[in-house]
Amino acid sequence: MNATAIAALIAAVSFAVLAGIGSYVMLRLVRLLADGTKLVTDMRDRGDALFARANAAVDRADAQLDRADTVTASMDELGSGMSELAGQVSALAGLGRAIAAGPVGRAGALAYGVRRAVGMRRAARKTVRGELAGRR
Repeated sequence: MNATAIAALIAAVSFAVLAGIGSYVMLRLVRLLADGTKLVTDMRDRGDALFARANAAVDRADAQLDRADTVTASMDELGSGMSELAGQVSALAGLGRAIAAGPVGRAGALAYGVRRAVGMRRAARKTVRGELAGRR
C-alpha cells in the first residue's frame, strides 16, 4: 500500500465516522424537534382549554352581574313600595290618633276604666283570706 491509498483509506474512515456522528446528531435533533412539536401541541391544547374555562368564567360573571342588576332594580322597586306603604301607615296612624283623641276615644277610655274598676271591686269581694284573687 502506498501513501496515497493509506490517505484515501484514512479519509474514507474519517468520512464514515463523521457521517455516522452527523447521522446520530441529526437523529437526536429530529427527536428533539418531535418532542418540541409535541410540547407545543400540548401547550396549545391546554391553552385552548384554559381560554374556554376563562370564557366560561367571564360568562358566569356576566350572568351574575345581570342578576345583581335585576336584584338592584327589584330593591329599588321594593324601596319605592315601602315608601308608599309608610305614607299610607302614617295616614292611618293620624286617623287613629284623631279618633283616640276625639270624643269617641274619650268615651272608650271612660268605659274601659269603669269596667276595670268594677271588675277589681268584684274580685276583691270574692277573695277569701289566703287565696289568690281571680283564681277559679
